[in-house]
Amino acid sequence: MAEWKEMMVGDLCDTISDTYHRNDAEVVLVNTSDVLEGKILNHQAVENKNLKGQFKKTFRKDDILYSEIRPANKRYAYVDFEETDCYIASTKLMVLRPKIDKVLPRFLFAFLSSNHVLMELQHLAETRSGTFPQITFSSELAPMPITVPDFKTQEKIVCLLSSIEGKIQNNSTINENLLQQSEAIYKAWFCGHSSLNKSSPWQKTTIGELTSLVVRGITPKYNDDSNQLVINQKCIRNHIVDLTPARRHLPKAITEKWLIKGDLLINSTGEGTLGRVAQVWFSPNNLTVDSHVTIVRPKSAELSNYIGLWGLTHEAEIESLHTGSTGQTELPRERVKAMELPLPDETTLSRFNELITPMTQAIVKNQQENIHLAELRDSLLPQLISGKLDVSDLDI
Repeated sequence: MAEWKEMMVGDLCDTISDTYHRNDAEVVLVNTSDVLEGKILNHQAVENKNLKGQFKKTFRKDDILYSEIRPANKRYAYVDFEETDCYIASTKLMVLRPKIDKVLPRFLFAFLSSNHVLMELQHLAETRSGTFPQITFSSELAPMPITVPDFKTQEKIVCLLSSIEGKIQNNSTINENLLQQSEAIYKAWFCGHSSLNKSSPWQKTTIGELTSLVVRGITPKYNDDSNQLVINQKCIRNHIVDLTPARRHLPKAITEKWLIKGDLLINSTGEGTLGRVAQVWFSPNNLTVDSHVTIVRPKSAELSNYIGLWGLTHEAEIESLHTGSTGQTELPRERVKAMELPLPDETTLSRFNELITPMTQAIVKNQQENIHLAELRDSLLPQLISGKLDVSDLDI
């Protein structure tokens, strides 16, 4: 059985504050909102001009980006790619560089991303004075105790966790491909030509006429003990509803704002994600959205795929309907309801659903498997990194 050594996080990594000094024409800005549960979400380059003062830090492969604000929000990422020269991180993100002579970077990341560590850091953050629950490397992170095994045991633990993460990523990649195929079918069938001139004329309709509900979500009061979930615009990613950032809220009467299978969700406020769309392809239970998201509900199940893929392929057009100035933009639901969408004849719609439905069913199956895999990973993680689960006999 492996021998585990008591150490501190500060013994295993340094905090890096190397300032960006290059002259790239375009750069990628990584804020705290651009990292979540191990991933950097933003890879969109912008002009290297008049950048906000908070974007200063550089990072490299195998570094760990870790938010100083509200650790429980899981704003952290492992840098798993080589080309980082034009990336600039916010000063609100700690750049942690593991000492590879003492610890495998992935093992340290597993420790820092475990729920019990996040909760402990959140507690420490809330005891500090200031506007936001915040931590620093020297005061809260570096002194945190950690037990570290030999490199062989570290490698086995990392491999076990990576096999689960790999399956999750594989399912996500399959879902992205299925989405691209379904969008391509929608565009081939319904875009780029005048459907209203067909021998079997389509009806000239609007979103408002094809839906039974276009409404903004609720203003929730959060409660970790509730079984009711509320999702916000951060849950709308890659055209799929991601329940990972969802939060529990107090039980209340929500009536029509409970989500149902087939609902189209549109991010309706903010900058950068305004107009982002996702569809509810599963049968949700006790799930709703907050007031930053608009629910668009088709009048019938037969219209769900058609309206959903219309939304997924028209995000830019939906975003263009916004009102307000930069940083205060909104998407009025009346403008959404007024958008034109011709209704195809029943035969065309039925044939389209025959092609698309197996794809959406496969997407839901992969999503559900990912939820179960994430639960397995999260239950194994504290046992693995504490040595309570012996991996010495594992042949990896």
